Amino acid sequence: MKKIMSAVLTAALGVGCLCGCGAGNGASQTAGNGDGIKIFVSLSQADTFRSVLIAAAQETAEENGASIVVYDAENSIENQVAHIKQAVAEDYDVIMCGPVDADTVLELEATAGDVPIIFYNSCPDDSLLEPDKYMYVGSSEEVAGQYQAEYILEQMSDKSEINVVLLKGPQNHSATRGRSEALKNTLKASGKTINMVFEDNANWEQGIAEEYFDVFLQTGREFDVVVCNNDSMALGVIDSCKKNGVTGVPILGIDATADGCAAIEAGDMAFTVYQSATGQGEAAVKAAIALGSGGTTEGMEGLSEDGKYVWVPFEKVDSSNVADYK
Repeated sequence: MKKIMSAVLTAALGVGCLCGCGAGNGASQTAGNGDGIKIFVSLSQADTFRSVLIAAAQETAEENGASIVVYDAENSIENQVAHIKQAVAEDYDVIMCGPVDADTVLELEATAGDVPIIFYNSCPDDSLLEPDKYMYVGSSEEVAGQYQAEYILEQMSDKSEINVVLLKGPQNHSATRGRSEALKNTLKASGKTINMVFEDNANWEQGIAEEYFDVFLQTGREFDVVVCNNDSMALGVIDSCKKNGVTGVPILGIDATADGCAAIEAGDMAFTVYQSATGQGEAAVKAAIALGSGGTTEGMEGLSEDGKYVWVPFEKVDSSNVADYK
């Protein structure tokens, strides 16, 4: 259970505590004014995307006069529960939590008691969210999967049958479910014959994706496209293709990371979907300040009609516009 020590270390996947400069605890608060608000962040596990998100969160907190500390649960549910207990014991005003497992959210909420929680990165079940108490800030995962499917259908409009390889994130992650289900549903709705010739959980990891795709290639099965739930796994597939002499097959990712965009520019990856880690970090802190001050998120940009979500839009990225995302 690691405490993240600085924005620079966080961005570099370091370990320790991100501390913004708070203004004390005595002043009365109004929604949107972060002076004196104490934000406790529980990170599920550090990676490139989450590190950018956390760096943006810290910067936004500092700009608004709030203080922020960040702990890395190192993918441990037990560590994350301990984080929530610590936040309550140390009188934090609001918690930002990227759940290690979205199925544990009810326990996390019970542990937090009266302290509001802004969830991010992995979306809890809708029934566990409540306006201005337990909210989710992120991008609608279904849209990302839909965008991938739309790209495939546009590029393969002349095909009546499409063979798809799908590499997914962790089994219990909301992004894995949302992206994968939307991809499949959109493809099937086209009326074409869709064959999922290989599907497995590579857990966001480039090395695991490379290993799995090596194994798949040994089966000799035909495939038309490789779809990955994130860019890191797409890069693993690219590594496998280069190693095994495979060319000409479109590879799709999500996140538009720097490495993912570079792969598109190089012609190695066909398509990705921009998920703004910076935008999510900024929005999460703004929502946290509103709730931590006893205010409301009403009127906040991206707020859903039911008041449970703050959505940060996804954007399509391919060779025609990748330069805009570097």
